[in-house]
Amino acid sequence: MPLVSVCCVTYNHAEFIKQTLEGFVTQKTNFPFEVIIADDCSTDGQQDIIKEYAKKYPDIIKPIFHSHNTGSYQNLLDAASACKGKYVAMCDGDDYWTDENKLQKQADFMDTHKDCSICFHPVLIKYEDGSQKNVIFPKSRHRFYKKTLNINDLLKYNFIQTNSVMYRWVFNDKNSIEDILPKNILPVDYYLHLLHASKGKICFLPDVMAVYRKHVNGIWYGVNLLDKWFLNYGIEHLCFYESVEKYFGADKSKEKIHMVRNTALASLRNNDKETLNKLLNLYPQILKTAFAENKGAVSKIRHTINKFKQRFTGFMPFII
Repeated sequence: MPLVSVCCVTYNHAEFIKQTLEGFVTQKTNFPFEVIIADDCSTDGQQDIIKEYAKKYPDIIKPIFHSHNTGSYQNLLDAASACKGKYVAMCDGDDYWTDENKLQKQADFMDTHKDCSICFHPVLIKYEDGSQKNVIFPKSRHRFYKKTLNINDLLKYNFIQTNSVMYRWVFNDKNSIEDILPKNILPVDYYLHLLHASKGKICFLPDVMAVYRKHVNGIWYGVNLLDKWFLNYGIEHLCFYESVEKYFGADKSKEKIHMVRNTALASLRNNDKETLNKLLNLYPQILKTAFAENKGAVSKIRHTINKFKQRFTGFMPFII
């Protein structure tokens, strides 16, 4: 039985996956560990690379190959459900670890700090296109200058990079992740952080032990900036905020207003009636509030609606 399971979800990361896998198989530990790597029906040759590593390291690399594209949520659910370890570490297929002792350091810490349900460390954020300088995250200010934190800190914002985390895994046969994790939310990793933080302390380790890639095909490229991001992920992000309010008692009204407003504007700019209709059906009151509070946004949206008046007349009552 592995002490640690590594949960890796991946799709069309052929240009990155070898570095990710090398970061796994070169780990030096005095305990057994496994890597559950779920490939969501990649079409770029990535599956062949994973099979090569699984053949070479059969005791470590345990692949899951989907025969059709299931989406990022289901892919993560399948990978996480297969984890058998007492502790679970996360790393997506486009990121990688740089410290061969990462798992040992984190598992040792968890063994000696029984009240800790999560430990994490800083990572290097690397911009593949060179558009910005590489940075270390989180800075001290991001974690409120503390080394030991709790769920109330984490509810303010996510200061835990996914490929830095190790959980004292709360899921098992009686407490399955499928029964607990809300469907159609994004980010799923942040929600997993919160679930585990509700069980104990969050502890910070100072060593930089991983790289998080920012690249144009990544989900978080253009987050809260690009129309494409709001259209692809805005609704799922709203579902996340609602789940956080429901299960953790946090107030995410400001975040929901921001997301609704920007997703609506992106819908109008891109003539995306489907997304706009979803907002109208799911969040009519938030939509009304979003534009009542922001005259600048109302001006922009009126200008856009004039271009698509016939298609979006149903939206007019919310901004007049």
